[in-house]
Amino acid sequence: MNSLKNHLSLIIPLVALLFALESLLLVHRTLKDYESKLGKNYAIVLASLKELNLQDLKNKVPESKTLTPIDSQVILDRLKNNISQANLVILKNTLPYFYSLNLNSYPSTSRLEVINKTLKSIDGIIRIETFTKSHSQIYQLLLIINGSVMIFSSLIAFLSLLLMFKQIEIWKFQHLERMEIMTLLGAPLWMRSQILFRLACFDTLIATALVCAGLFYLSQNPTLLMFMQELDLNLEIFSPLGDSIVLLLMGLSVSLIAVWIVSLQQKD
Repeated sequence: MNSLKNHLSLIIPLVALLFALESLLLVHRTLKDYESKLGKNYAIVLASLKELNLQDLKNKVPESKTLTPIDSQVILDRLKNNISQANLVILKNTLPYFYSLNLNSYPSTSRLEVINKTLKSIDGIIRIETFTKSHSQIYQLLLIINGSVMIFSSLIAFLSLLLMFKQIEIWKFQHLERMEIMTLLGAPLWMRSQILFRLACFDTLIATALVCAGLFYLSQNPTLLMFMQELDLNLEIFSPLGDSIVLLLMGLSVSLIAVWIVSLQQKD
């Protein structure tokens, strides 16, 4: 029973630590995927006195991806019943060229301001609509979500590390007599602390298996998958196999480093 409690005392904080890491990975991928879709759907409307071409805009704004003319005939068709044909022709000749500019990435608020100023400096452009207000609201929401998850995960990771160090110190005291004998015999640090390394590796494997099992369950959950499809999110956000390897390597690294640090406190 005591042995089980000793293992759980390290497995539980390891599970929390790996869960925090996985949360960061999932949120990061979700935001990147959502930003990518926003970037594809986001467009800047331009009004120009002369025709524009994409290459000229790329020289000024490298993020420029596509430049699509907006047909003003739709507006003229709505007005043809309200004004005379002669005035309609005059209006058509005086209307500027309208374009929809798509970017290849989702710009930050500060970058959008720079793009706006750059476009205004281009000869012929008389009006720019960047939809800054709605853009800023969406981007700020993404930043708040990302920041909240980072703070929450960092707090969990910090507390988990404290508990891990405490448990490893308990293990060291349980095996202190054996370690002191090996120290007197001249054994190197890794040899006299091998029991601690073995325990840490064993518990890390169990903790990783638990987290990966939970991740696999989520990736197959029909309710969650349906919710992600409704939000038009990429299902490849979940990567159980790849994340399992990352979590295992991270868990082993943290555990072994923690054992090494605690073992260094052992006097030679």
